[in-house]
Amino acid sequence: MCRLLAVASIDEETIEHALGIEETVDFRGLSSFHDDGWGAAWSKEGRIRRLRSTVRASDDPDFDSYVRNVASTEQIVHLRWASKGMATMLDNSHPFVRKGYAFIHNGNIAPAEQLERYLDDESRRELLGSTDSERFFAYILQCCAHEGSTEEGLIRAVQFYSSNFPERSLNSMVLHDGRIYVVNVHHGAGFDLSGYPEKRLEVPYAHDDEHYHDLMVRETGGSVVVASSGIRDGEWETLPEGHIFIIEENGGKRTITSIWGRR
Repeated sequence: MCRLLAVASIDEETIEHALGIEETVDFRGLSSFHDDGWGAAWSKEGRIRRLRSTVRASDDPDFDSYVRNVASTEQIVHLRWASKGMATMLDNSHPFVRKGYAFIHNGNIAPAEQLERYLDDESRRELLGSTDSERFFAYILQCCAHEGSTEEGLIRAVQFYSSNFPERSLNSMVLHDGRIYVVNVHHGAGFDLSGYPEKRLEVPYAHDDEHYHDLMVRETGGSVVVASSGIRDGEWETLPEGHIFIIEENGGKRTITSIWGRR
């Protein structure tokens, strides 16, 4: 279980500028709980660039350098809390990047090896780590290739996973071709610390059954920021659950709209 952040703007800007200094401090502070590393992907000159680390963000000077200095029109950031049995190593760290797509996920979907049954031979050969998240990403790419469309492929993958794993969080973000897709599908997913006694000592803001999987949005000055719960500062609205959203350029600003809603 992890924290997700997406920033999309018309002009290139840093995470700290788009999110705000106080909100960036809040987000960084969540790494004391989500402490199994961090990663980021962003667009630059038509390509996806990536940083990953197994050091928690609050202890990593590279994180501070990234949020203050790397400017882009599309960025996604991940703070990792590794699921039980998932090693803290770069091959298991988000974002996963492949075929012009970058992907981050917050959830724990069944035993990871069980997900391989849905992958074709090529998708299985491309796997590098052991996580459920990478396998979910591989299935999304497989569906996008089959449908010949990112939107239709993502919708197909989410429909399939939500039907087969109805009480798991599929919350995720996909960066591709100048757009960010936000999956906010988590109905029935719980927040259980019974297997993590060390985590119960200091639980961050909004980390409970009701709000842990919420995704929040803020639209200011033509930019769109989407974040997992836990940021205290700033004015945020809760995105409706059971939807896939697209953040794209529209009329000289960034807009966020739903492309799919669960009936």
